[in-house]
Amino acid sequence: MMFDRPLIFVWPDAIAFWAILIWAYAMEARQLQQKKQRSAGHEGADRYSGLVISIGTSLLQLGAVALAFYTPSAMPSEARYPVYAAGLGLIVAGMLLRMHCWRELGAFFTHTVTIADDHRVVDGGAYRLLRHPSYLGALLTLMGLGLVLGNYASLMLMCIGSWSIYIYRIQVEEAALESALGESYTRFKQTRKRLIPYVY
Repeated sequence: MMFDRPLIFVWPDAIAFWAILIWAYAMEARQLQQKKQRSAGHEGADRYSGLVISIGTSLLQLGAVALAFYTPSAMPSEARYPVYAAGLGLIVAGMLLRMHCWRELGAFFTHTVTIADDHRVVDGGAYRLLRHPSYLGALLTLMGLGLVLGNYASLMLMCIGSWSIYIYRIQVEEAALESALGESYTRFKQTRKRLIPYVY
């Protein structure tokens, strides 16, 4: 038997989702406000990747919710609560990873690709293992959003769409960093993977 309405719209199960989502968006908004003055425009080194992230992920989320309501791709009813809990866990884990990365990067974290005059390679914390752990955190959060909807089509849309968006951002960012920092960033790239330790 399949279930229809996503649990994010079923009382009282929805409380946990909306509380976590409000917390996640509040953390992102606070970080954006704090770093707004240091962020460059979307043109130049950013190549509009900041806009691609903000607009693209917003459209993905809207599309995923629509699919959860209007397609017959719901997961089996016995998986309803385990999948919901796993999705909430991914959202929290992704946000905690992002918050850790914000602390590690400090002033160098911006929402557009911005090269500061005193820019340097940051290789502490999660950056010991990965080049872009903050983006991994974002991907975990978005995939968690896909999971809580309990719909295969929604999950596929969130996974494929979010990875496409962030791979573009990574390509733009790495080109800018390598151009600005030269050999120090080249060495950094050679010693760790992008998003998945020892794999990719």
